[in-house]
Amino acid sequence: MMSIKSMTIKAMDESGKGLAELATLSAVDNDGDTYESGAFGWKAGGEQWAMMMPAHDRRKMPFGKARVYEEGDTALAELHLNLNTEAGREWHQALLFDFATGSPIQEWSYGYNVIDMDYRVSGSSRVRVLKKLDIDEVSPVLRGAGVGTRTIAIKGAELKHVRFDGLITELGIMASAIDADPSVASASGLKQLREIHDAIGRVFGGDDAAADEQAAKAARSADSEHATFIRFQSRAHLPQG
Repeated sequence: MMSIKSMTIKAMDESGKGLAELATLSAVDNDGDTYESGAFGWKAGGEQWAMMMPAHDRRKMPFGKARVYEEGDTALAELHLNLNTEAGREWHQALLFDFATGSPIQEWSYGYNVIDMDYRVSGSSRVRVLKKLDIDEVSPVLRGAGVGTRTIAIKGAELKHVRFDGLITELGIMASAIDADPSVASASGLKQLREIHDAIGRVFGGDDAAADEQAAKAARSADSEHATFIRFQSRAHLPQG
């Protein structure tokens, strides 16, 4: 039986290629699972391929493929949208639109079957150790199986001032909560904050002229006319007469 977990899109470019983070192997995730090294990379060549499907709907035509592999303590998926198909082009534009308009709301998850697993006791908790997973598909969904599954970076999307307003507000709330009780920040949350800190440092540490050119190129390439993800997502969730 296929199970589903959330994932985070790290990047996607104009050619339809991107990168997603599936899991930190040594961490215990939101479902109470942890991973053995090789859980994702146990097949020949240390990688496996999965189809990209809209909202886990197998009745729809796949709009791309994902190469799943491990790098150090992280499981990653290299995304390839098929821009030679209408579905691939529409999803590409829909993702760019989602990132460029307001706060990104698109969430993601991946489907998998457990090939091998075990349990271990950690304190008073019983943790499932996933040893071998067969990744079945990667999907943009209305709501992911976990938290933090929004598209967080698509190269070529225009940056809007309204996005910064919301981001600053959310970071302010987060900072106040951590100041009041540092224990509210999980290990994965602290890791994400470090990544945000490093990303901001790269922005301010880069060459201004190059940054301006990249921003101009991003603005030219963004197309906010194609919100077709609404059509794909809503159709899959309408009651069937």
